[in-house]
Amino acid sequence: MESDLELEFNTILWRTQSRIRAFIAGMGIAAHEVDDLAQDVYLEVYRNFDKMPADVAPERWIKGIAKNVCLNHIRRSARRGRLHREALAEILANSEGNFESTMDMHSVVDVLGDCVAKLPVDQRQIVKLRYQEDLSSSSIGERINATAESVRMSLYRIRHALKSCVVRTLAAGGET
Repeated sequence: MESDLELEFNTILWRTQSRIRAFIAGMGIAAHEVDDLAQDVYLEVYRNFDKMPADVAPERWIKGIAKNVCLNHIRRSARRGRLHREALAEILANSEGNFESTMDMHSVVDVLGDCVAKLPVDQRQIVKLRYQEDLSSSSIGERINATAESVRMSLYRIRHALKSCVVRTLAAGGET
């Protein structure tokens, strides 16, 4: 049996969800990400339901939460893109391959993504922690129960493997 709080939350959810999704899309969020962010918004609403101001319409309060969730998502996405470009630049800068200046960078990014996807799960996790979450070697070490030095060595080996994969794939005409 639902409590009064759960019933009130569900009622508000059903009354506001379509407008909140539209609001999220209106913030410039890609269509394939709207549902995920809406879920994050309503999780935040549920966690803080007892803090909802009595003098503010629920939809207005939820839109404020949605705005913050969207802005955080946009910041993280921009940061991930920047970190992804930095990782790519680092790999290409250390590469002995001579790439043509007319090379389509989107192809290189796609090839890098394919090469990262081929990494073992533990190596992909290290790449994610370093380049998406921007963690230091010591922070990554704490997360994966390793020393900072072993993380640095792993990152060196992973970058080398990715560089080789990117160069090999591009030399073969983009077939991974």
